[in-house]
Amino acid sequence: MASKSSKNKKKKNKSYFYRLSAWLHLWLGLISGIVVVIVSLTATILVFERELKLIFEPYQTVEVPESKEFLPPSILSETVKEKYGFTSVWGVFYRGEDKSVEVPYYADRSNYQVVYVNPYTGKILHNRYLNNDFWRFVLEGHYNFWLPRNIGKPLVAYATLIFVITLLTGLVLWWPKKWTKATKNASFKIKWKAKFKRLNYDLHNVLGFYTLLIALIFGLTGMVYGMSWFRDFSYWTASGGEEFTRERFFSDTTAVAKYTQKDEDVLFNNVINKVDPKHNKINVKYPYGKNGVWSIGINPSMQSRWQTATIHYEQNSLRAIKVEPTLEKANGGDQLMRLNYDLHVGAIGGITTKIIAF
Repeated sequence: MASKSSKNKKKKNKSYFYRLSAWLHLWLGLISGIVVVIVSLTATILVFERELKLIFEPYQTVEVPESKEFLPPSILSETVKEKYGFTSVWGVFYRGEDKSVEVPYYADRSNYQVVYVNPYTGKILHNRYLNNDFWRFVLEGHYNFWLPRNIGKPLVAYATLIFVITLLTGLVLWWPKKWTKATKNASFKIKWKAKFKRLNYDLHNVLGFYTLLIALIFGLTGMVYGMSWFRDFSYWTASGGEEFTRERFFSDTTAVAKYTQKDEDVLFNNVINKVDPKHNKINVKYPYGKNGVWSIGINPSMQSRWQTATIHYEQNSLRAIKVEPTLEKANGGDQLMRLNYDLHVGAIGGITTKIIAF
């Protein structure tokens, strides 16, 4: 057994950077641990939210009638408003040929709802009250730790920042001083037949290394949503020094927009004359406020968001006032922001990356 003096000597031989990393890794991990575990478990549930909804919620899908086209957004939105007495709806979201259309109602912050409608018949299939919704409950835990947003959001965000630091300090602790056969085996292989203490260490150390990059992606993309300063810095870095600006297309948040009833149908028809609505997601977002604009999003992918092309139209003239560039033509900052969600939820490469994320 080594003497106390030899143990102390071994400790002193470690660099100050290594000892600082070890101290931070231990204590920051303990401080952020419970939040990170809950955030990770809720994320695990959310990874396959879309797939699970399609299995357990029959109103997510519809039968496709022969040679029948989608009803225009004005009819679908009016049907929902008449049924539930809504003064307005957020938009009409077409999700492909065999999926129901989503019509969200977000005017009342205390009573968000999403209505599912058959796009061929206009029949209302279901109204999801988000305050009582399981998926909303899980999302609130992931995003706010089930606390008021002004408390929970920064708590989760800074716990994630601490988690990122523990990942980086963990890499420092993992890195062998010398690359020998023995250190390679210890760093890359788990000794399954070892005693519990060693097996526990290997599970932490070796699996920690193999999942490091993925965990960093989740942590950093999560910080983009939780910290405005980190989002701004990420955008500034990726764009080569440009400032992040989120354009506001409205100034009056209380007034109800007055628009021609069929304006949305004109815009929708313009889209379906160019792309197949049954094999693209088409989001028709209504103007918000007197100065709000129409927003039309087109996405050829049913799995991810980053391919969405969005055009904004002036409320009364329907003049195109902003066309968001394709991913290839966007600057680095815009590319990063557009990819951020799909990277964060594991949808960037379809079902394969979702399984890895899970």
